[in-house]
Amino acid sequence: MFAGILLVFFGLILFRPLSLNPDWSLDIMDWLHWAGIAALILLSGASLLALKWFRQKVTYHWLDLHCLSSAASAGLALVHSRTRAAVILPIHYHSFLTLGLLLVLALSGALIRLYPGSFHVRKYWRIFHLPLSVGFYVTFLYHVVVKLGVI
Repeated sequence: MFAGILLVFFGLILFRPLSLNPDWSLDIMDWLHWAGIAALILLSGASLLALKWFRQKVTYHWLDLHCLSSAASAGLALVHSRTRAAVILPIHYHSFLTLGLLLVLALSGALIRLYPGSFHVRKYWRIFHLPLSVGFYVTFLYHVVVKLGVI
């Protein structure tokens, strides 16, 4: 599954024309982009909470905070992606792949949290949660670099 995600991602990189677009701006009135930035901040907090060092510091409530901030960031990312939902062009495929991975991560995290003893959750969702996280961060980094106009 992870290899398939990487294959699709690198296919999008290879067949996307490279261009330098340095004239981007972030307007204070553009609340959809600010929703994306808020999602990034919440997701960064959720990712830090998943690290072992932070888990040891906040032993009891780390999973509650991780799940809540991940779900909130997925909701804000959905609001942020609304700007491109009407017209889907090949240049937006990596953005939708990133959003899809985030939604699958939020779903798998919710299933892991709500049904920890289930056979299917232990066998499938827990195993794929970490590789999906790595795949998400790779596509998210590419999304940010493209939207900033670096490539």
